[in-house]
Amino acid sequence: MLAYLAFVSAVACLLVVLLRRVFGSSSLPPGPRPIPFVGNVLDMLKPRGWATYYDLAKQYGDVIYLSALGQPMIILNSHTAAVDILAKQSAISSNRPEFLMAGPIAGTDRLAPLMQYDHPLKTMRRHFIPFIGTQSSTHLWEVAEQLTQRFIKRLRKDVETSDSEGFDPRDSISWAASAISLRLIYGYDSAVEDDILVHRTRVAFDSFLRANEPSWTVNWIPPLRHIPPWFPLASFRKIGQQGRKTLDALAREPLEYMKKRMAQGTAPESFSRKLFEEHGASITTEDESSVEWASVTLHGGMANTHGSIVYSFFMAMSLYPEIQKRAQSELDRVLHVERLPSPLDRRMGAFPYINALCKELVRWAPAVPSGVPHVMTETSTYRGWTLPKGTYIIANLWGINRDATIYPNPHKFRPERFLTKAQGGDCETEADIPMDPSKATFGYGRRRCPGQYLAELLIWISVAMTLSVYNIECVKGQEPCPSEYENWVISYPKAFKSKITVRSDEAEKLVNSISNDEPPSWMRSPTERS
Repeated sequence: MLAYLAFVSAVACLLVVLLRRVFGSSSLPPGPRPIPFVGNVLDMLKPRGWATYYDLAKQYGDVIYLSALGQPMIILNSHTAAVDILAKQSAISSNRPEFLMAGPIAGTDRLAPLMQYDHPLKTMRRHFIPFIGTQSSTHLWEVAEQLTQRFIKRLRKDVETSDSEGFDPRDSISWAASAISLRLIYGYDSAVEDDILVHRTRVAFDSFLRANEPSWTVNWIPPLRHIPPWFPLASFRKIGQQGRKTLDALAREPLEYMKKRMAQGTAPESFSRKLFEEHGASITTEDESSVEWASVTLHGGMANTHGSIVYSFFMAMSLYPEIQKRAQSELDRVLHVERLPSPLDRRMGAFPYINALCKELVRWAPAVPSGVPHVMTETSTYRGWTLPKGTYIIANLWGINRDATIYPNPHKFRPERFLTKAQGGDCETEADIPMDPSKATFGYGRRRCPGQYLAELLIWISVAMTLSVYNIECVKGQEPCPSEYENWVISYPKAFKSKITVRSDEAEKLVNSISNDEPPSWMRSPTERS
């Protein structure tokens, strides 16, 4: 078997050499010298690959060529290059690579982010737009506000039960992200503790992340997919099959719950209910499958990216107490600790510093730091370089958001960069405010995330409500490190503890005023209780 792998690697490297001879080595973008037989695969597999790409850009520029076992890749480290290739050439740069582990083996290629840009995906994205809405939409406000309040209430219980070293808020953050998503997508109200679908969401998310790691050998040596399951190198098949089973359950169970409630006339308004109503009684098997995978795509994407950014928010507030205090002062001046902030406050522009803080959060900690790779379906050119057909294109969203020519002192968390001096910020005029980071963070071209406006609403309400009633501090000697993030596709800060306290007696009254009522059991159970 080792001889076989060596042979495949040698052939891959020969293909790279031939590619360079065909196009001319000078016609490809610059990049680090490849290692014989494996190319730049070691660079591709480093932890926090986005930071590796960012460092390479300092030496080779904003467009970098890499290869991994013969697969050509181009890394984009500037907004200009990403727009030029992924937006302006979107007709030939909107497909996805086929990663065998994530796709045919684990089944995650049925989710919109990994689907090819063809009719099924276009249909799915058309489903998203009316529900997710636009910047001016208000139909999601009530759910966002109500369930974020439940998150605030759940945090209070964490505070009561934590020890002197504080606690890790990730469990409560993950609960809130999943609960909001399940309610919006399926009309399902999650129990605050031990909810089966919240748990299943977490398990499916972990399987998704594992399947989408770039280190699976089968992704780079496709013939390995044919080795028998009992072979020592075939553990990926068992892992992938288990991940597929978990994902199938998450796609099926909440939808079955919604359909049952819909038949009983008790289904709340939701994304999946709306789609079933549009299709009516004559819905086909194909249409139902489209609804099923559109729903679980939206659920998984919303729950996991929102959880990532809110966890980064807690880390940022732990590390930058002066920013936290300024944000709280702004909230207190308007609210007088008499009520919690609402989406209407955001619409009215009542909290410019909170708005800037949320922009900086999206810039500083994008949930999908390396983006999702695109693939060129035709050979093209850019700045005199050749972009060969089949090349993977990776927009380094983390690196683009740390472009010092756009955001001075880019590694520092500083909301003031998005405010004028009249507002207590850095910029002379509004024209001097740098590019809104959402233009990069939510992707480029035809694969740009359609859920941007909903994501921004949920981030804002989570930030504003949390800061209105809680102080967030570091645990002395256990400060979180902003350079330590885990996973590749959707990344979370490495686990940390925070010391969280209620800000005042008035804040305590606000938290206590939030209803403790659980939704009735029939609204929580995806299956009939005996």
